[in-house]
Amino acid sequence: MKKTTTLLLIIVAICLAGTWAKAQNSGKIKYVFLFIGDGMGTNQVFLTEKYNELTKSEPLVFMNGQWSFGLVKTDCADSNKVTDSGAGGTALACGERTNYGMIGEYQGKPLESIAEYLHNKKNYKVGIITSVPLNHATPACYYGHEPTRRNYDNIIHGLIESGFEFFAGGGFQFGNADTTKNIYRDFDAVVHNMTENNYQLVYEEASFKADNASSNHRVVLIDTAIRNRQAALKNVYGEERNSLPFALDFPEYKMQLAKYTEKAQHFLFNDKGFFIMVEGGKIDWACHDNDALAAIHEVNAFNEAIKKAYEFYLKHPKNTLILVTADHETGGMSLGSGQDEYGAVKSNKYALYIRKLLQQKKSYIFTDKESLKKIQEDAQIGWTTDEHTAAPVGIWAIGRGSEHFSGIMKNSDLKAKILFLAK
Repeated sequence: MKKTTTLLLIIVAICLAGTWAKAQNSGKIKYVFLFIGDGMGTNQVFLTEKYNELTKSEPLVFMNGQWSFGLVKTDCADSNKVTDSGAGGTALACGERTNYGMIGEYQGKPLESIAEYLHNKKNYKVGIITSVPLNHATPACYYGHEPTRRNYDNIIHGLIESGFEFFAGGGFQFGNADTTKNIYRDFDAVVHNMTENNYQLVYEEASFKADNASSNHRVVLIDTAIRNRQAALKNVYGEERNSLPFALDFPEYKMQLAKYTEKAQHFLFNDKGFFIMVEGGKIDWACHDNDALAAIHEVNAFNEAIKKAYEFYLKHPKNTLILVTADHETGGMSLGSGQDEYGAVKSNKYALYIRKLLQQKKSYIFTDKESLKKIQEDAQIGWTTDEHTAAPVGIWAIGRGSEHFSGIMKNSDLKAKILFLAK
């Protein structure tokens, strides 16, 4: 009898343990981090890994072997056209491919982004963070709906109307594609409109106390010291003056994107959930100028932000999902070029000399083009273009439901996959 009773107790205990384990692994994701390395192809990632090994720097956290891995096809709706951050970002954000240069719409129809859905239908709080202007293409796809990414003023209006609780970035671009329909003359005009719509402008990251968001508290964080530094740059595009500095040029700002990410997760934390999109936008800019070392430093700065989300995941593993991907690849980077500047095959063509990059001290902004080109050749890093390519990009995932992001998928698949896990 005792043996029978003991056996029954063991069976019951096993059943209860199974039920408990199932309960622990059930339920929806509540905290979603989506990291987009603009222009970050797999070669940009693997080159950074090799550079970090050479310089004895910390490895990329999303390459530690614990993350699921897949490939994302980056096509847009146009036939025979390589995507841009407008169409690529829209596919990631809205779950539908659109035409080159469009923001959150297709054929005149607004597309609901995952951020808008979670915010308006699920009461998630939302944070949008970038190293470039806040109304640049990638961040705009989560709140804007425009036929062209050049409608910067209209996109600012969309940002304000979104009601999202947290924004942080370099600043804003101004104007519209049709200049007769411009809205904002300068930064002060934007600030005035934002404050009238219940947004608090924060001009110093260090002074911002990231307590949990109240029901009517919204923040836009743009550091004045950074804006002033960037405004002083000579011979650069206006976008550069409204972005975070290149980490290679000003290492003291390497952690800025990470600081914004940490502030956002503290500020937005609540029982219902949050969605945070973080863009490493200047990876793309470095690759447009075929500057491998600047790209490496931007990937590493991007990684610092991912580490902040990873630390959060370790505290909340049962209902957190982190995704790291890109909207497209930029530059057609190759690890090994095998050719000199005239296209002739070198005698030692199977070579990659990453150490040669160490002779470079500053990004393309402060380095003349011929010197930069020579450094890439010496390192045997090749570039097929100074524009985007149609190469697939990587996607790394960790947390609840991360297995859904392995294999090969379309860029427009991400929204549905995340929403399935958030049900």
